[in-house]
Amino acid sequence: MNRYGFRHAARMERIKLGSVRSTWWLAIAAVLSMVASGVGVGLGYRSHTPVATAAQILDNSLSGAILAQLLLGALGVLTVTGEYGTGMIRSTFAAVPRRRTVLAAKATVCGGAALTAGLVASFAGYLGGQLAIRGTAIPAASPGDPAVLRAVLLTAVYLGATALIGVGIGAILRHSGAAIGTLFGLMFVPMIVAGLFGENGIGVGRFVPLLMLLNSIAVTSPIPGLFAGWVSALLMCGYAAAAVLLGGVLLRHRDV
Repeated sequence: MNRYGFRHAARMERIKLGSVRSTWWLAIAAVLSMVASGVGVGLGYRSHTPVATAAQILDNSLSGAILAQLLLGALGVLTVTGEYGTGMIRSTFAAVPRRRTVLAAKATVCGGAALTAGLVASFAGYLGGQLAIRGTAIPAASPGDPAVLRAVLLTAVYLGATALIGVGIGAILRHSGAAIGTLFGLMFVPMIVAGLFGENGIGVGRFVPLLMLLNSIAVTSPIPGLFAGWVSALLMCGYAAAAVLLGGVLLRHRDV
């Protein structure tokens, strides 16, 4: 049993993640939410006056990430808490006694799956918006434009990081409902608090996940006062790393 290391743990996690029906439903729902957002935005702007810009279409087409982040974040939570709910976590730790190795495997597998789903969802949202405006005077947003491609790719990174935050919170709380509720609160409550300060809240807002998504990451150009998109994406990855590391510390020192 003690021979099992990260490679074996990762293989087990891939099998478990792929065999759970909720994994597929959450990933599919994330993609569909982005598609619906892109198509809805495109259709809404078809007869809009004045004529929308390519940047407006792209920025709003990617707004479906608001829902997609919650779906993939829930996927991250369930990657950990699902085993606690069924009691399977005891078998997992029996096979791989090093708990941090188990968590690292879960984070790697779930993060990879969420990033893949995020890429599909982001490009689907972008394409949905572009297809919906075909035949109108609205200029297309070319994927060859570095600003367009950056927004789409960084949105996918944001979604993958959110799933890893979910993994970390799941390891910290070990209860699906509490962990998902906490994740949702962390995504929305800081934005509300920052909004209470009006324009003076921009200094705080640059660190708030949802504001980073809507105003820095999933846009062709960040609003003044916020970090560049790639900086915000790295900050989200830092949040994810902190959540997983804290989960690992607690996982090691607590009973099953």
